[in-house]
Amino acid sequence: MRITRITVAAVCTAAAVALAGCGSVTSDQHVHEGSDDHQVIEPLSPQRIDADQTAITALQMILSWQPALDESKADALIRATAYLGGGLLAVAESGTRAEVRPDADWQRWAASKDAVAATCVRAESTPAAPAGMRTLVLDLTCTQTVLHASGRSTRLTPQTWRTTVTRTDAGWRLTDYRFQQ
Repeated sequence: MRITRITVAAVCTAAAVALAGCGSVTSDQHVHEGSDDHQVIEPLSPQRIDADQTAITALQMILSWQPALDESKADALIRATAYLGGGLLAVAESGTRAEVRPDADWQRWAASKDAVAATCVRAESTPAAPAGMRTLVLDLTCTQTVLHASGRSTRLTPQTWRTTVTRTDAGWRLTDYRFQQ
């Protein structure tokens, strides 16, 4: 009788599943596992993503702010450095704070220790581009949500941004973005 590796793997997996279900809880209280330490989830590697995902990832970083910690919105641009190219990269790497118009609510958010998180998706208004282009224009609809220190959140009005991404030897990079509406 010959036992294959697949058979052994299947038997081991079945045994592990069966044993996992054999535990018992001796108290009426639910046991909490895990932790409250807020681990940072690493964003996608800029060398391994396409043009759409590069624009989305970069703009989400640029439009997400921590007013209680950030000196200005320029800090968010610096956080997105790995996804930037051209003039945007030069500004982010310069170490200087570019002239960025402050948000009207910035001081209130800072005082309340609120944060702003952005979520972006490709907009239907994105212009069509021929295959093989090294520079693409993508419209993104971004929604910012104010995450209040109290645990509540406030969704802001979605906005459309026109982005430009350029293919480099190291992958796609965001080289420009402009508010559309």
